[in-house]
Amino acid sequence: MNETLRWGIIGAGNVADTKSGAALAQVAGSELVAVMRRDAAKAQDFAERHQVRRWYSDAESLINDSEVNAIYIASPHNLHLPHVQLAAPKHKIILCEKPTGISAVEAQTINEVCQRHDVFLVIAYYRRFWAVTQKMLTLLKDGAIGEVIQAQVQLSDYFKEDPSRPWLTSRAASGGGALVNTGSHWVDLIRYLLGEVAEVTAFCQSSRFEIDETIGAQLRLQSGALASLNITLGSPPRIDVIDLCGTRGRMTATSLQAGELTLVRHDAPPEAMHFPRNTVNHTELVAEIVAAHRAGRPSPVGGAEAVSVWRIIESIYRASAEKTRITL
Repeated sequence: MNETLRWGIIGAGNVADTKSGAALAQVAGSELVAVMRRDAAKAQDFAERHQVRRWYSDAESLINDSEVNAIYIASPHNLHLPHVQLAAPKHKIILCEKPTGISAVEAQTINEVCQRHDVFLVIAYYRRFWAVTQKMLTLLKDGAIGEVIQAQVQLSDYFKEDPSRPWLTSRAASGGGALVNTGSHWVDLIRYLLGEVAEVTAFCQSSRFEIDETIGAQLRLQSGALASLNITLGSPPRIDVIDLCGTRGRMTATSLQAGELTLVRHDAPPEAMHFPRNTVNHTELVAEIVAAHRAGRPSPVGGAEAVSVWRIIESIYRASAEKTRITL
């Protein structure tokens, strides 16, 4: 299947503007042909700035566009499910933003709807495909640091209230705060690099919003390794560190976004590696989608991955609310 993927975006807002739209338009075998936003003036503005041929102010019109054969859903989280339910019967490829709905139940429903209509569903956990992440995965598989016994994630992603996107601080519309909006990527990376989570305990708190602003979670993995997940929306300095300690060494991405990785083996000097990125965040994922679709391979990040991440997220929230330890 060598056809070009001709994308339409449902929810042409901030994420599509800064993280994904350029990738859909510029990756080989991919083209951005239509966008939709409920505010018609903003939809037109997006289309003009990104040189997109058509714009719409309702999702159904975009879905019915005969030129569009792939749909990227970047709408508010509580609209993911209804938009998938509209799109799936058209049998077009669907790329759905994380976290995919506002609960594990919604993520599971999205997955089932796409399976029922034989839709190629991809979840936008794009950090898996960055070169630095792929290098970490290779080093882990090669036993570069031995058996992982401890992992730490430290993330600061400062957020001020955004009047243009009030749904982000609404629990009903977003499903959660720091853990859902930012942390879901890192929950996914823990699973991707280290395996499944067996047990969690956590604390969540907020001083500005009804959603969680800061979370601290302890995870015990099925492998026996312990992982610490610390995320805040309240501190301005940008931090995105993942640190893995093993029986034969240590591996630290001092900035995953910047592609900075240090490997320390127990019997060798530190090795500093750099995997700089000069493109928008979704580029590698879009390239994977094109390649998988053309080769007839399964989705690079299927719907079941979103369900698994949501189950961990909900367990963390429950552990905090009940002040207890939750077994998955």
